[in-house]
Amino acid sequence: MKRIVVIIIAVISFGFSTHAYSEEIFVKKNSDGSRSFDIKFSFNSSNSVRKNFNLLTDFKNIHRFNPSLVGTQIKSRDSDRLVLKSTFRDCILFFCREMIMYESILSYCIDNSHCVINSEVMPSDESPMRSGKTSWIIKSSQNIGKSKVTYYSNFLATMSLPPFIGESVFKKTINRNLNFLKETIDNY
Repeated sequence: MKRIVVIIIAVISFGFSTHAYSEEIFVKKNSDGSRSFDIKFSFNSSNSVRKNFNLLTDFKNIHRFNPSLVGTQIKSRDSDRLVLKSTFRDCILFFCREMIMYESILSYCIDNSHCVINSEVMPSDESPMRSGKTSWIIKSSQNIGKSKVTYYSNFLATMSLPPFIGESVFKKTINRNLNFLKETIDNY
């Protein structure tokens, strides 16, 4: 019983310590036990389009923008596409979960005012991710030298979440990670 009370208190505290954008994070439980996730997030940055593109495609150092990301490994690379293995780890109190994801990533700039990073999940026995696509769109803002970063993601995963609080905590973790990116990217 004490464990349940501690978990509830942690979830409530965690909820007050984040800036919720829950209207941008949708989770749907499917009849086969999988979950569908749809996420949209955007923010204005004081960095140029090209600088943000370079930061977001520096996959060896991308962990600095995501507190859940503990490791990346480039598995293959050709002229415009790479395969990336990412390892994520999150803990709530003493419950920790590690997740691996493989993505095929294509990134390009149309000019200095518009860059795109598209990724597609590559299903693997190591990963709960069954399918998914993510796009980062970086465009010039009306303020010269600044940009707007928009993130779209939808994916399907077979992952179990703790009953009652699991979905809420998962949404808050995604929200925390996106807000961390927003708050730190201009520091580089």
